[in-house]
Amino acid sequence: VEALDELPPPGWTGRGGARLTDEALRRLHGLGDVVRRLRRLTALPLVDLIGEAESAVGLDIEVLSRPEHTASTARVHLEAFADVAARYAASSDRPTLSGFLSWLEAARSQERGLDAGRVESDTDAVQVLTVHAAKGLEWDVVAIPSLVEGAFPDHTSTSVAPLESVGPDGSDRSIGSAGPGAADEAAGTVEYTCSGIPKDKGWLIGLDSLPYDLRGDRLGLPRLDWRGTPDRKSLGVAIESFAEEGGRHAIAEERRLAYVAMTRARTDLLLSTHLWGTGKKTLSIPSRFLLEIKDAFPRLVAVEAWHAAPAPVEKNGKLVAPQNPYLAEPISARWPHDPLGHRRDVLGSLPRRLGELVAAGPIDLAGDPRADDLRLLLAEQAMKGVRDEPVVDVPRHLSASAVVALARDPEAFALRLRRPMPEPPAPAARQGTAFHAWIEEHYSRAAIVDLFDLPGSADDPSIADDDLDRMRANFLASEWAERMPEEIELSIETVIDGIAVRGRIDAVFPRDDGGWTVVDWKTGTQPTGREAEARALQLAAYAVAFARLRGVEPHLVDAAFFYASEGVTVRPAMPDEAALVTMLSMIPE
Repeated sequence: VEALDELPPPGWTGRGGARLTDEALRRLHGLGDVVRRLRRLTALPLVDLIGEAESAVGLDIEVLSRPEHTASTARVHLEAFADVAARYAASSDRPTLSGFLSWLEAARSQERGLDAGRVESDTDAVQVLTVHAAKGLEWDVVAIPSLVEGAFPDHTSTSVAPLESVGPDGSDRSIGSAGPGAADEAAGTVEYTCSGIPKDKGWLIGLDSLPYDLRGDRLGLPRLDWRGTPDRKSLGVAIESFAEEGGRHAIAEERRLAYVAMTRARTDLLLSTHLWGTGKKTLSIPSRFLLEIKDAFPRLVAVEAWHAAPAPVEKNGKLVAPQNPYLAEPISARWPHDPLGHRRDVLGSLPRRLGELVAAGPIDLAGDPRADDLRLLLAEQAMKGVRDEPVVDVPRHLSASAVVALARDPEAFALRLRRPMPEPPAPAARQGTAFHAWIEEHYSRAAIVDLFDLPGSADDPSIADDDLDRMRANFLASEWAERMPEEIELSIETVIDGIAVRGRIDAVFPRDDGGWTVVDWKTGTQPTGREAEARALQLAAYAVAFARLRGVEPHLVDAAFFYASEGVTVRPAMPDEAALVTMLSMIPE
């Protein structure tokens, strides 16, 4: 720590010629800044300090950048460590940083470390995981699909040996370059099996692999002795040997993964392979791992189905693998799926034909076996216009923004309830969140924000992100900047006409006459007409809820919108509680 606090100047040279490059000095200064900042935060709770340390050294980004993990599995160890710190802080009399570090050292030396983090298995769901993420977990039934060479084991970057077949007379016959392996032909069918070890040139191909000599696990990796080769021919031999050793190493690594995958099941393990891929021209070869299990445990493994590959065909005097049927006759279907299909034309004209029958006069159905069905259809047609059943069940809890949506367009509100759809990205919600957070900082207050009721979500999304500075300036020039609010981000809930209306009041300011003003910050533009009337219902609900909360008369609570993009305060003519009841009464029981 002292060395980082007193770094030498640029151009420094020490004993024996030791020196620091400009880049090294820049990095050390950066490290010193990180250490000093974290040392100033040691008074924070342990969990918060750990989060700051993760961010300061870039560990949170480091784990998320690992390609073999998803966002949900990359942080399992960090989350487990944070849980350990939280438990220590809750159980310790004085949860200091030095005490926690001593406790970790004792855990390392006396208890062989802490338990590794893991993704929990869910017994009530079908989970789809990578093999890496499934380590340490167990399920009753596990399925491992696509057990073919090139997928599992994965050696797509390796060289491919020509496929061969053995005829009924024992003679070898070449089948071109259909894939890695060999085939035994008998009675018009072929069994393909993998043969040999694929080649893997590792870091010699592409720019996405670090040279093995620079890796920390280099002692367990194939080694290319390019320095010791006297000539180009020897280098070629060394590269060939390196590729073969790399193939053996890759298969060994894939075998370890296969062991993890196939030991996750308590009772049942389903393994599957295929002959044809949807976009592959050549035959797929069953995985060597699958064939080893199938051959080694004939009593343990139940083969539900095993289809032999089609026999090779002769083309230009050579035997070649047959054409992929997926490519020969592409499979297509209409989307979205039409459940009626070809029956739609017939059934679609049924109401018209029934109407023509009714218009033609009385129908003699005596003795017709379809008479009862036709009477039911006609009765259904007659009752169609008489029904008065609600098609949407409205919940008895509504947010204030939902009340605005109901008043704005009841039909759209009902359709959104009937068929919820993902909301498009809302710039207004992001702007509202940023502006509200800035106002909280202005008043030196903080609040817990409900993620499902973000501020600004009901605003007009026409304001650009770069207008936040203008909105801040408009607020500082307004009457609200110098007044001190009595409440900020106040969560409220009240029952109006049997429906619980909930929301979050942005701010409440005391009035000189002993009353209060409810203020809602808006980052959008000021509405007009029916939209303004619908927005006023939101303020009315807030005012009614706050009056009930304080137990005062409704006239002691008024409300206003502050439109930050325009710097304008609007005090609309608010509907009273009776108007709210009238509006909500349109919702059927």
